[in-house]
Amino acid sequence: MKFYKNFIVVWSVVYLTLAIAGRSFSDKNEWFPFFRWSLYSKSKAELEMSFVMVTKLGDSVFSEPKKLKDLKNIHKLTEPDIENEYVKINKELKENKTFNNLYFKSFFTDGSEYIMYKKTFDLTKEHYTKPTITKQLEYKNGKIKIYE
Repeated sequence: MKFYKNFIVVWSVVYLTLAIAGRSFSDKNEWFPFFRWSLYSKSKAELEMSFVMVTKLGDSVFSEPKKLKDLKNIHKLTEPDIENEYVKINKELKENKTFNNLYFKSFFTDGSEYIMYKKTFDLTKEHYTKPTITKQLEYKNGKIKIYE
């Protein structure tokens, strides 16, 4: 039993010594397995997700808007490709709003209409209930309308 008592004391001293030394002498103020708290303290309290709802695709008008991801049998885009597009669109919304190099732009033929939304979750609330959904941009008649 004495071995376990000594082991706990020795390990605690070693752990605290490494944690304090890492806080003082490391470039990032920590050494990975010892006191990696900044990972959690610097994470955002909000999560944002974008999604596109298609109302019209060429000559086909949908009775209810459909998510772009649900139209896989038509566009053959993979989910990672679509997610990368959302990231690019959001980056262009923040920067210059040119939208020249969009991958799924070629999927939408003339006459297509869609709206891109942003869903924001407050991660401080229990179960992330009631996300905020806002319009980001609308594509109609070959023109993009941006919502601020």
